[in-house]
Amino acid sequence: MVRKLSLLVIIAFLSTLAALNFGCGRSSGDDTDDGPLYVDLNDPKIKERLAQDDGYAFAIFYGGDIHGSLETCG
Repeated sequence: MVRKLSLLVIIAFLSTLAALNFGCGRSSGDDTDDGPLYVDLNDPKIKERLAQDDGYAFAIFYGGDIHGSLETCG
């Protein structure tokens, strides 16, 4: 059990170290900030993809524990 725990700690340390060194960083060396991303919702391309506004402010997604089984359908 101690051996498994030691291995788990080592793997966690190495993955954290790898994420800090290589994750979420730019590969280029420039430090320019592009600023926040702004999306124009009145752009015709975006309006075509989003369709007409239905008036809802948010949506709630929920799932069960069926995991893709169609046995309970019908």
